[in-house]
Amino acid sequence: MRKFFIPLFLLFGISLSAQMPKDIMKDPIPVAMFQATYAFHVPGFDTKVLYGVSHDVGGGFCFKTESNWLLTLNGNYIYGPKVKGDRVEILGEAITTDAGEVIGSAGSFALLELNQRGFHFQGEVGKLFSYGPNPNSGFFVQGGLGYLCNRIRIDYQQSLLNVPLPVDKDYRFGYDRMRGGMAAHLEAGYLLLNDTRLLNLSVALEVTYARTRDLRDYDFRVFTNPETGLMEPVGYTDPNKRYNDFYYGIRVTWSIPTYERKPQDFYYN
Repeated sequence: MRKFFIPLFLLFGISLSAQMPKDIMKDPIPVAMFQATYAFHVPGFDTKVLYGVSHDVGGGFCFKTESNWLLTLNGNYIYGPKVKGDRVEILGEAITTDAGEVIGSAGSFALLELNQRGFHFQGEVGKLFSYGPNPNSGFFVQGGLGYLCNRIRIDYQQSLLNVPLPVDKDYRFGYDRMRGGMAAHLEAGYLLLNDTRLLNLSVALEVTYARTRDLRDYDFRVFTNPETGLMEPVGYTDPNKRYNDFYYGIRVTWSIPTYERKPQDFYYN
């Protein structure tokens, strides 16, 4: 009987020691991380024709394996303060004055704001190359695929006395030029992880390219045809037309790691 229990206890001890938490400051360990992120972007290609610089905020989940592979899922909300072009170009001639104003239901100019909105979600795979205070920190590269969408947000002062009826409620969707499509993303930066669980962050340079199409079937804008002198609507959007949306910039991510701490060593005299 004793010959049976001794190997069993040895096997149990080996299994238990294998499950003991490792020291993140000394050993490469698997780490699950909840993330909050902010990015500043500059537009390129077709994006810069319509929009200026933009920001995005979001969150996600990242798992770092013991061999320092990174598996990430995240989603981000895009917002930008500037839409390029004057309001006549953005909203068309039919609903604007020569100065680009929209007249509200009370007969006075409506207070409109035009800016960029959108979203981007994706899955990524990457690799971390240990460098720094511990084996779980270092330079990393990762890339992935997802979906990106952007549009013009038409906002106005909520006043029942002067409602801009041409862009009120669902009518605004005819002017927002929403487009979306599959997106590829690549980033490279530095990830710092430590045992405090407070100062865990990464800084990275990134690029995102999306092949997008119009998501609205009809464009309400109306312009004067220079050949005929008549007002003509833009009309139905081309289902075969594609845009090259491009963003590049810098991203800062704060991570909240979840891992089992190694017990502190105590020494007795």
